Amino acid sequence: MVGRFLVFLGGVIVVVLFVALLAPLFIDWTDFRKNFEDQASRIIGKKVTVYGTVDARLLPFPSVTLHDVRVGQEADGTPIVRVEQFSMDAELAPFLSGEALIFDMRVVNPKVRLRLLKDGTLDWMRGSRAEIPARTVVLENVHVSGGEVEFIDDQSGRSRRITGLNAEMSAKSLAGPWRIEGDAALDGEHGGFSISSSQPDEKGVLRMRTRLSPDKHPVSIDLDGELKLVDSKPNYQGQLSAAIEIRNSAKPANKKEQPPRVKGRFELTNERIRIPEYRMEIGPTDDPYVITGEATLDTGNAPEFLLTADGQQIDVNRIGNHGAAGKTTRDPAVSARQRLNSLIDIVAQVPIPQVPGKASVKLPAIVAGDTTLRDVQLELEPAGTGWMIDSATGTLPGRTQVEGKGKLLLQGEPSFNGQIVVASSQPTGLASWLAGSVDPAIRQLRQAGFSANVSLTHELQRFENLEIAIGPATLKGRLERQAISDQTPTLSVALNGDTLDLDALQALSGLMTGQDAGDNVLDHKIAAQLKAGKFTAFGVSAEDVETTFTIADGALAVDRLSIKNIAGAELTATGRAEGSLLDYKGAGEITFKSADPGGFFTMLREHLPHHPVLDRLVRNAGWYGNTALRGALTLGGDEGDALTVTLAGVANGSRVNLDYRMSDLLALTGNGTTSLEATLENAVPSILFGQAGLDPLPVDVGANGRLTLKVKASGNDPADAALTFATDRTSFMANGKVDVRPETFMNGQIALSLDSADIDPYLIMNGIALPQTATGLPFGLQVNAAVDSDKIVFSDLKGHAADNEFSGALTFDRKAARTTASGGLTLSKADAGWLGEAVFGQIVDPANGQLTTAPLGLPIFKDLDVNVKLTAKEFWPGLPETAVSDFTSNVAYKGDELQLNDMAGNWDGGKLSGNLLFTNANGTGFLQTKIALADSDLSGVVWLRDGAPIANGKFGLSLSMEASGKTIGEIASSLNGSGELRLGETSIRGLNLAVLPPLLAATDTMQEQINAGKVHPIVETLLSNGEAKLPPLGIPFNIADGTLRVQNVTVANDLARITADAQIALPEERISATLGVGFNPGTEALSGAEPALRLNFSGMLPSPGKTMDVTDITSYLSLRAFERERRRVERLQAVVLEKQRLRREVALYRFNDAERIKAAEIEQQRQAEEERLRALAQKAAAEKAAAEAEAARAAEAKAKADADAQARAAAEAEAARRSGQAQPGPLNFDQVPGVQAQ
Repeated sequence: MVGRFLVFLGGVIVVVLFVALLAPLFIDWTDFRKNFEDQASRIIGKKVTVYGTVDARLLPFPSVTLHDVRVGQEADGTPIVRVEQFSMDAELAPFLSGEALIFDMRVVNPKVRLRLLKDGTLDWMRGSRAEIPARTVVLENVHVSGGEVEFIDDQSGRSRRITGLNAEMSAKSLAGPWRIEGDAALDGEHGGFSISSSQPDEKGVLRMRTRLSPDKHPVSIDLDGELKLVDSKPNYQGQLSAAIEIRNSAKPANKKEQPPRVKGRFELTNERIRIPEYRMEIGPTDDPYVITGEATLDTGNAPEFLLTADGQQIDVNRIGNHGAAGKTTRDPAVSARQRLNSLIDIVAQVPIPQVPGKASVKLPAIVAGDTTLRDVQLELEPAGTGWMIDSATGTLPGRTQVEGKGKLLLQGEPSFNGQIVVASSQPTGLASWLAGSVDPAIRQLRQAGFSANVSLTHELQRFENLEIAIGPATLKGRLERQAISDQTPTLSVALNGDTLDLDALQALSGLMTGQDAGDNVLDHKIAAQLKAGKFTAFGVSAEDVETTFTIADGALAVDRLSIKNIAGAELTATGRAEGSLLDYKGAGEITFKSADPGGFFTMLREHLPHHPVLDRLVRNAGWYGNTALRGALTLGGDEGDALTVTLAGVANGSRVNLDYRMSDLLALTGNGTTSLEATLENAVPSILFGQAGLDPLPVDVGANGRLTLKVKASGNDPADAALTFATDRTSFMANGKVDVRPETFMNGQIALSLDSADIDPYLIMNGIALPQTATGLPFGLQVNAAVDSDKIVFSDLKGHAADNEFSGALTFDRKAARTTASGGLTLSKADAGWLGEAVFGQIVDPANGQLTTAPLGLPIFKDLDVNVKLTAKEFWPGLPETAVSDFTSNVAYKGDELQLNDMAGNWDGGKLSGNLLFTNANGTGFLQTKIALADSDLSGVVWLRDGAPIANGKFGLSLSMEASGKTIGEIASSLNGSGELRLGETSIRGLNLAVLPPLLAATDTMQEQINAGKVHPIVETLLSNGEAKLPPLGIPFNIADGTLRVQNVTVANDLARITADAQIALPEERISATLGVGFNPGTEALSGAEPALRLNFSGMLPSPGKTMDVTDITSYLSLRAFERERRRVERLQAVVLEKQRLRREVALYRFNDAERIKAAEIEQQRQAEEERLRALAQKAAAEKAAAEAEAARAAEAKAKADADAQARAAAEAEAARRSGQAQPGPLNFDQVPGVQAQ
């Protein structure tokens, strides 16, 4: 097609050039013919001669008609161009301006001969150069009719002809742009064309767009590119687009369904047509089938053709399908035999020559309906009513290579005798083509094939010297199938090989023998001998399999079956069964050995109807290691049982005995009974637990165990079931009616009982490490269980764990993703520490009794979700010897979180309420609590002294606290919160606030110096002998980083004022506290000293050490003794002064007169001295005022001790006054003033 277009395009170009040469303006009418020939020859570059007549006129418009115009000449004298008639009509006015406007030009029957020389150039381009007046001539309408173009290719020796060329053309100038539309026939192929071009650019490149539309082919081709000369050779290259046109038919109903279309690039020269790349789209525009590639047609000295295509998968319409068969267009109702018959019918239509000869056929593909045979090569010889096939090769669907030779008879009953080799690398495709469906066994094969000497007819298919390749395996032997009308078909098989896939072999046999859809191999009389290193049947693989069996007339006889390895087990069997569907009779023996039957159990689960028991066997297969069983199977026994199976042997050390019976083998009557009795005995009970379906740890409980299961079912009614486990110290029993059907397995009513002298080993064996386990736990339990598909309800639950009795009811949700339970439990006692360990793991380090610093453990029941109403007679919150009675709470446990909500109870006569939360988030613990206590007895929580509480009264408590950490120690150290302790009227033993009067009486009589060592025992004795009565008091406290702090607590009565500060390190349970007691001295108050003492408590919180600081009260007593001594000295001084006064009066009388003057002087001195003393007194008064002011400021700073501060200030002022007075000099009794001894 492209080659024809090349010739056609060349002819059109020549016609265009020829027409363009005839437009010059001819003004010299006297010698018109001569001037026309000269001007035309100059313009075209070839000799132009007018052999016919010339008609010309000027009015009404210039017009000229020439006949028999010839251009150029070949070597034999043949003109290159010959025009039968050429005429044109022009406008007169443009002539006067030097331009030519030709409004009508007619070219009749032009004939052009173009020759492509051996060097690839056109002969037209040789010779003189053309001088075309491109811009002075305008062509409005040019009509070409009856044109012919002959293209002679000297390179290839071929010629092409364009005939019946008719065209309508126009041009703004001879240089363009051009517009051409027309039609022609290329080598007899008629079609239309259109050409439009631009003007050549400065490099001579012409932009041209071309469209071709062949009549016989509904396709349109568009070329858009550049035309130029390269080394005198035309070169046209650009973009290509083509599409199938819908002609004279309705448009597709679906707008997305579009005809095929092509886009790409092209390059067109004299020597070749080159398409460097193309893209073909077929089908819908949104999801087309795409083909890409390149193409080349070289017509030069070395002709060659190249076509490449890379496409996507495409569906092909198949024979007999009317669009109602499904996803594909094939008809699945067409059987393999019908398909082969259809193919034979097609081949039979080929006439068979009756003379000797040979036929050789090589075809890339044969499409017969939906059957595609590719790469077909046949070497045939006619042979009477058929063909002798010397060689036949081809590719069938499924990438199936077929080779064969032999004699094919087509007339009468078709038959083939010869050799066949079939190799398929996609067996699923072959099966789909042959049978209309793909057996699942074939889908597993990557390759398959066979070779054999065959004899094939409709009734007999015989394969001798058969070699079958199924996947990587090879089987050798023979196969014969005979199917005579109205008789049971027979199948004889003898195969031996390394691998045998019975399912695949059965499926492939049906394909090879022409078995119709719906036929079954088991419908045949079968005699088989099979031996394989690896044997696969019904999806089960086995190794070292050897068997001989026959199937005929409803009887199966297994003479030998030996399987060395089937899913890790060794199995042997012999037996025979026969009879009707309702009356089978037979017997057999089986042996089973397996070191690890896990694979065998898995195989059973995958190929038997699903049942939870099989799932549990697979999961716990490790507990059945080293199993060796021998058994017998009986069909139709004397006892009326349709099936009886007995097994005996050992499994992982357990002695096994099993008896299974069915009265209705195929469950056709619906009234059959089934019974199972199994017993397992083992000296290691953990093995029995594992074989029973649990996941025990290898913990030795030191007792022999026996596990017995009895089940008896009738029809679809619930079965009577009993399961018992017993050792010398532990027994468990479950009895009831349960459903054994898979979908409702274990639904029913069961009574459970358990009694164990020590349940701890069994709990540990089953991975249940309860808090404070391994100390021995006697346990008893009785409960009734109701099981359905939604839930398990445990009712009438009662029992004991050691001395802790419990009762209640629980419901477990079976549909929840995790173990979910709800209900109520009543306990004799509950422990907050035990509950905390269920979330955090171990709390106390048993090595030192302290809070553990190890990382938090995993929650004990991490997959448990429980919501219960908990009731306990006693609840121990973790405080020593302190329990909450009549405790209730809504407990929510989610494995990593425990909530005690709505707690309530009685604690030391008070009412407790609150909430408690424990959380373990991936090793990070969180504790949160809020507790309220009201009207509780204080004597129950305080220290004891001499066996009696040190305090009595009522108290209340409010507490909010939270903490987090990765260890218990960190959690305790990060406790934060606050609260308030509310005390009512309280009496405290050992705190006698009336100690001051007896203390003063005891110390006032002391003559020696008073110190702390003397005061301490007196105070301690007095303080301990009595009690303090305190008014109601609120004590706020806060908790930070695990430390509880109480600050600036003050309480007072008439006897004393008490202040307190305390710190309690909660993780270490250590206390550091100070109790200050300031006694009220009343009238015995002294300035500068206060009768006070301080009690210091330090140590472990349950029994802290106590010390007493008597420094302040000792100072008070010392100051009191000092004041007492001072008053005694003052009295002595007064007596001495009186004596001095009397002696001075006597002396005065002696020298009264003589010393009057001297006395006056002495008086003056005395007055001066008084003045000095007065100044000193004023100074002392000022100091006293300053001291009083300072004392006043101190009194304001001490708001709590204002009265004591004023007393001290007054005492200080009195002392200052007394110290300011002049002390009297020593008395002189040796002389009298004014009297001088002689």
